[in-house]
Amino acid sequence: MQLVHRLLRDELDSVKCSSTWNEIQQAFEMGEIRGRRLHFNAEQRRELRALAHQAWGFDPRAGVPEGNRRQVAASVIDEKIARERPDDQHVLVKGELPAPLPRLMPELSLRVPLAALNLDAVSQLVVVENLDSFDDWYAFAAPAELAASLVLYRGHGGLARGTRQLLSILPEQIPVTVFPDWDPAGLRIAHTLPRADVLLLPDLNEHLLAKGSRVHFTRQHQAVKYLDNAELGEWGAVWDRMKAAQVSIKQQHMLALGARLRQVARY
Repeated sequence: MQLVHRLLRDELDSVKCSSTWNEIQQAFEMGEIRGRRLHFNAEQRRELRALAHQAWGFDPRAGVPEGNRRQVAASVIDEKIARERPDDQHVLVKGELPAPLPRLMPELSLRVPLAALNLDAVSQLVVVENLDSFDDWYAFAAPAELAASLVLYRGHGGLARGTRQLLSILPEQIPVTVFPDWDPAGLRIAHTLPRADVLLLPDLNEHLLAKGSRVHFTRQHQAVKYLDNAELGEWGAVWDRMKAAQVSIKQQHMLALGARLRQVARY
């Protein structure tokens, strides 16, 4: 759909042949293959626009309609092409939920639209990297001063976009603590979030270091390269310690071994 949109919007005379363009050509029987390019004259582009409009339910020259699946379903045939995914504009939270959201048992969490979060009622925020560790947050040996935090799952895909959006609109006076795995990828996650004031780390000991994976550390070479060239502030000492240890320690091992967590401010 994006390829057809680009062809029509830019009034292209030809495109490079590809597996996707072969599928388009076969589906609509439109265009002429000459060598390694698929050619369209003005009349063929008009016919392609009409056929695609009929097949997809929207004008391909205008592009995929804005909105979520419910909104675009009013005009398109396949509602799953909506630009806004089901998890967009939502976050998964637990802990000290701001009013008027309900109080929850520690084991429970709530998927909330961003618009339903009263950020002015949030005193502090904790962002947790892994979903099972987010679920088990209540069982970690976290600093007592984090007890009144709104706890947020970093997420993937739409939830991750919701997390980044929340952090970008969070009032400056609300401190953000990030709790990732103790490894290059985790530190890069914390460093690249829109807001991250404090890092939550385990108190290291020989038992915890023994559970660390050298294989997983080695696989994170892109994160290593990023961190070696990043301005880390006080987290630079954390990075030096990680490089010296050469292991990846997961949040699950921190919990299983009862590791105490401590906070390290970024600046």
